[in-house]
Amino acid sequence: MAATLAEPAVLAAAKETLYQNLNTDSEQYAVTETQFTTATWGTWTIPDDVRRRLEPYNTLRLASGEPDLLGVGMPTEGVLNATTATTPVAVIEAKGHNNDPSKADVHTGITQAHGHLSEVNLGYVAAPLRSITNQARALARNLNIGIIGVDTTQTGTLVEPARVTGAGDFSTTIDAIRFQATTHQLTDGSFPVNHPKNYLGYALALAANGDTDETYSEYVINSVSGGRRGALLLGLADNRPSGETLTQLGAEVVRFARNQHGSISAALEEFAFWKGRSTPFTDLAPRWAQLARSVAIQYDPTQLVVEALERLHQRGVRPATIDDVLTEACYINQPLAVEVFITQDRREDVLTAEGDIAESMLTDPTVYKSGIHFQFKFQLYHIGLLTAGGTDAKAEVLEDKWELVHPIAT
Repeated sequence: MAATLAEPAVLAAAKETLYQNLNTDSEQYAVTETQFTTATWGTWTIPDDVRRRLEPYNTLRLASGEPDLLGVGMPTEGVLNATTATTPVAVIEAKGHNNDPSKADVHTGITQAHGHLSEVNLGYVAAPLRSITNQARALARNLNIGIIGVDTTQTGTLVEPARVTGAGDFSTTIDAIRFQATTHQLTDGSFPVNHPKNYLGYALALAANGDTDETYSEYVINSVSGGRRGALLLGLADNRPSGETLTQLGAEVVRFARNQHGSISAALEEFAFWKGRSTPFTDLAPRWAQLARSVAIQYDPTQLVVEALERLHQRGVRPATIDDVLTEACYINQPLAVEVFITQDRREDVLTAEGDIAESMLTDPTVYKSGIHFQFKFQLYHIGLLTAGGTDAKAEVLEDKWELVHPIAT
C-alpha cells in the first residue's frame, strides 16, 4: 500500500481541520516541530506539498517532550468547555504508518497528548481513521483528549472533541508561540511603520472626538492600518468585538498628552508638525520619546534584542551584526528569536530537524524579516536605544551595525 498516511501527512490534515482560518483569523497560529523538516519519514519521501502545509516550523520543547504541533487560538471544530478560554494553546500528536494506516499507534499518541496538558489547554491526537478503535475513543474521552481522524492526506474529521483544561506556567516555547499568534496577522512579527510617534498618535486619534481613521490620517500619517497594527502590538489599544478601545497603557498616553499640551487636539496639532520629520525622536520631542521608550521596553522583542546586545557588548562585540544578535538571542530564548527574526518560509533552511540553528544560513540576508532590520530597528533608534536606524536593502543587512547607545557594560 502506498504510504499516504505517514505522520507528516496526518499532521498536515489535522492542522487544517483544527485551524481552518489561519490565513484570516488574527488569533490563530500553528507551528510545527522541526523534526518534520526532514526530507523523508522512514523510507517515505515527504511531498513538497505536505512540507509547505506544515509551515512554519520552530523548535518545540515542553517539559513532557517535543509535541508535533502547537496551535494558538480556538480551534474551528467543536471544543468542550470552550467558554473557559479565549485564546487556548493546543497540542497535536500525530500517529501514522508508512505502510498500513490501520496500524498507527493511537493509544501512545493519546498518552503523549495527555502528558502535555499541564502546559497547554487542549490536547489532540491525529491518526488514520481506520486505526481509531472504540477503545481508543473511550480512553481519549476519559483523558479529555480530542481525536482527529484522517481519511486522506487532505481531509480530517473531528472524531472526539477535546476539553479545555487549565494549564500551569507556560514555558518559553509556548510564550513565544503565543506572542507570534498575536502578531503574525498584524505585521508578520514586527512593526509595520518605523516611527514611534505613529503608535502613540493612534492612541490619541482613538481618544479624540470624531472618526478615528480620519483624525489619524490628518494629524499623524496616512497609513491608518499601520498605526493601528502598531498600537495593537504595543498594547496601546485592544480590538474587542464591541470595537477598538484604549488599554490602560493607551490611556496613560492620552493623560500624558493632556498634561503636556492641555488637550488631545493640541497634542494632535503637535503630531501634525512632526509629519515627515527624520530627526531622531529623542531630539525632536525628548519627553514623548521617553514615553515611547517606556512603552516599547515592555514589548518582548525589545527586551530580547536589548538583552542580546548587552551580552554581546560585555564580550567586546560592539557594534554587532544581525547574525550576532540572532545567535545571542537564540541562547536567551530560541523559539522567540526565531519568531521575531526569521521569515516563515525560510524556517526550514535555518532550523535543523533536531531543532538547532544552521549557522551557515545566517549569512543569507533573505532569511531575515525586513521588519526586524528596517522598521523595528528604526523604532529602537528613535527612542534612543540603538545608535543607528535600520535598512530595507537586503544587500546591506549583514553589514548593518547594531549597538546600544548606553550599554550597561562599558
